[in-house]
Amino acid sequence: MYLSQLMVNPRSRQARTDLADRYELHRTILNAFPETLPDHERVLYRVEEGSLEPIIRLLVQSQTVPDWEAIPRLRGNYLLDAPQVRSVEVRVPKGVPVRFRLQANPTVKRDGKRHAIYKDTDLEGWLVKKAAQSGFTVDPAHVTIVKLGKKRGKGGKVWHAVQFDGVLTVTDTDLFTQTVQKGVGSAKAFGFGLLSIPLANA
Repeated sequence: MYLSQLMVNPRSRQARTDLADRYELHRTILNAFPETLPDHERVLYRVEEGSLEPIIRLLVQSQTVPDWEAIPRLRGNYLLDAPQVRSVEVRVPKGVPVRFRLQANPTVKRDGKRHAIYKDTDLEGWLVKKAAQSGFTVDPAHVTIVKLGKKRGKGGKVWHAVQFDGVLTVTDTDLFTQTVQKGVGSAKAFGFGLLSIPLANA
C-alpha cells in the first residue's frame, strides 16, 4: 500500500478549482494512476486544512504506486513541494489502542435515499456501528467530532464532512486491514472514508 502527501498551494488557481469541486479533485488524483485499476483497488484521499496557517495537505492512499509527474497541472504552482510517497503496511495488533483520524460523510438511508447525520449523539452512534462492522471498536467518550461543513461538486451535489479523531482498538486484524484499504462510509471517491492510523514502512 502507498501513502502520498501533497502540499497544495492555496494561491494556485487550478488548485482552488479542484478544491472547490470534489469531482474535479477526484479526476485530478486519478490521473496519477492507470486508467484501469484492479477490481479491489480503492484510491482514498483526504484534504486537511491548517487552522492556524494557510496550509492544505492532500493525503492519498492507494494499492498501486502513483505517478504524480504524469499530471501536467501539478507541474506549475499547484504544489508547494514535491509529492512525498512511501510504501506502508497495516500492522496493528489486536487489542492495542491506536490513534486514528477519519473524515467521513455520515449518512442514514431512508426511502432509498441517503440523508446526512447532524446530531453529535447520532454521529457517535454511526461511528460505533461502522466500527463494529469493520473490525474495531471505539469509545465515543474518547472521540472528538469536528463538523467541517459542506463540500461541493458539480450539479449542486453536496456532502457534509465530519472529522473524527480519537482512539480505536482492533478486534479483527484481517477485517480491519480490509477496512483501512477500502475506507469507511459513503462518498469514498470524493474525499471521505480514509481511516488514518500509524502505519509502518513496508
